[in-house]
Amino acid sequence: MTKQLLVNGQGEAWASAVDGHLRWIHGLLGSLRLPAERRDLLRCHLRAVQTRAADPELRVAVFGEASSGKSTLLNAFLQRRLLPSSARVTTHTTTVLRYRDGAEGLVVRTADDAVLTWPSVAFAQWTGRRHVSGPADLEDALEWVLTTDLAEQVRGLEVLSPVRLLGGGTTVLDTPGFSVSNRGHRELAVAAAEQADLALVVVPAVAAMSMTLVDFLNGPLLDHHDRCAFVLTKVDLLDDDERSEVVEVVENRLKDLGISDPVLLPCAPGEALKEITKSDAHGPGASRSASESEHLPRFLAVEARIARLATERRQSAIAATVLGLLSQLLSAVEESAETQRAALSRTERGLAALSLPDFPAFLSARAKRTLERAGNDLNHAALTSIPVASRAELDTKVVAAVAGDKINNMDEATGNVSRIVRLHLRKEAERAVGAAADRAGELLTSGAEELARDFTAQYSALAGLVGEVWAAPVAPPMAATDLPAPDLSGVDQTLTEIGAQLTASNNWRTGGGAMAGALAGSLIAPGVGTVIGGALGALIGKRGPDAARAQFLERARPIIAAAHDEIGTLISESLPRVHGGVSDGVAALCEQYDNEWGDEIARLTTANDRQRAELAAGIAAAEKAAAAARRRRKKVAALRGKAIRTVPDAEE
Repeated sequence: MTKQLLVNGQGEAWASAVDGHLRWIHGLLGSLRLPAERRDLLRCHLRAVQTRAADPELRVAVFGEASSGKSTLLNAFLQRRLLPSSARVTTHTTTVLRYRDGAEGLVVRTADDAVLTWPSVAFAQWTGRRHVSGPADLEDALEWVLTTDLAEQVRGLEVLSPVRLLGGGTTVLDTPGFSVSNRGHRELAVAAAEQADLALVVVPAVAAMSMTLVDFLNGPLLDHHDRCAFVLTKVDLLDDDERSEVVEVVENRLKDLGISDPVLLPCAPGEALKEITKSDAHGPGASRSASESEHLPRFLAVEARIARLATERRQSAIAATVLGLLSQLLSAVEESAETQRAALSRTERGLAALSLPDFPAFLSARAKRTLERAGNDLNHAALTSIPVASRAELDTKVVAAVAGDKINNMDEATGNVSRIVRLHLRKEAERAVGAAADRAGELLTSGAEELARDFTAQYSALAGLVGEVWAAPVAPPMAATDLPAPDLSGVDQTLTEIGAQLTASNNWRTGGGAMAGALAGSLIAPGVGTVIGGALGALIGKRGPDAARAQFLERARPIIAAAHDEIGTLISESLPRVHGGVSDGVAALCEQYDNEWGDEIARLTTANDRQRAELAAGIAAAEKAAAAARRRRKKVAALRGKAIRTVPDAEE
């Protein structure tokens, strides 16, 4: 075989390549920020590849269905009836057959990780049987371990034999016979295939190439087609003319499965074992019949062919196994790097999706929104300062004040009208500005709560993404009583002047009532007082009570309406002070946030920028690692293909 693929020797190119890949993976796992559990799993896989690469033993796994003659074949290799039939095996592990110079023995690992050896007192205590150590006792020990209730406790089993199996330096993996009905045995066979350098597939001549076997060849053993040998057992059960036909059928079927040059070895291990055991019983000079002498030489030739195959393929087969394990490891590294890149990308997108505003701009926008709402509500309050119902109510009160003969007592009537108008308009002015102030206070409170919510929603996400616990701010209490009182001094002055002039009725008692009324009217309200005063004077001087009352109300109502409008104007002029209070409150609230949180937000923003930079670097590193693992895996696959195809030189 090509020297570059030698496991042992100078210029071990494949071994050097494996070592280089393993060193790269080891360094990568130290730098790539993988989850601890995933990193530990990859390191465990790495150690497994390193251990297998350092092990020069050839591992030959033996596969076969139940009742295929697999156990008989292995017993013939061992030159004694030692292993029980697979149909009786209930253990949950593969049996490992390994050479040991000297006496036979067993090593059992139990479910609680205890290691027991046979023969030993501890083994006898575990089995509940007496301590024995003869050759026949080993057969009994294997029966107990593999076929009784003890099998449920077995997690590992090694059979140590002084027989050099298949030429020596070889470990044989005996898998339980698999079948459609026993899923556990198939799973053990699949696990053994992953460890096998070479595979011996036992095919019974009397039931060759079943669908179960074909499925296994196309599945777990698909990667071993170039490293398989097929032992056709039970040929002694066929007639002579049937044997060649069965061999041809099996060979063609294997070729149909993609095995271009199958190694097919027909023999009768059962008959050969009989001859071996008979020779042991009767001595080497015991006579054999013609049929007996035919099976043993044929079996020994098959055994020699397998041993030669193991020698020829040893180095390339071990190389293929190690490179296969390395390829799996590189694939796992690639997958882990891709998973890490995807996770980091999701986090990075989460940070980018925040689109956080500048903190002062954030506060300014919330302040502007609150002030706009307050301005709109105050404007609405100014337009509807004294409602229509209030005007109707005042008219009813004025009519009642001059009803009947009340108008005859001018002093009392005018005093009542003056008082009614003044109190009513004062009450409406207080109600209007009070409602506006209350609404402004509500807006200020809701604005503070909205600011707290928006602030928490925006910046707590930032804190969470940089890995910090966020203490959300509590909205400070904001009440209407915190606002300045509206300035109603203009209203009070106007109402006082109206009331004073309305009660100055002694000027109206003379015959010159019209002139006196006009003088008083000039002081009631600018622009409209002269009209109402003249009307009163004229009524007082010339009309009777009913006519005077009707005429008075007819002329007084437009004047009172004008008074409503004038007071409404004065109310509107007092509301900017409320708006100014809202503005001051919002400004104080923003200043409070800026003082308490400005530095913290700046720090978090810096941390966010730093983390995004780290994420970008992590994403790039994961992408680079995944691409490198992919390239390395392709190189390993090519090298592995070359190792599998290597044919020994004739000289070797």
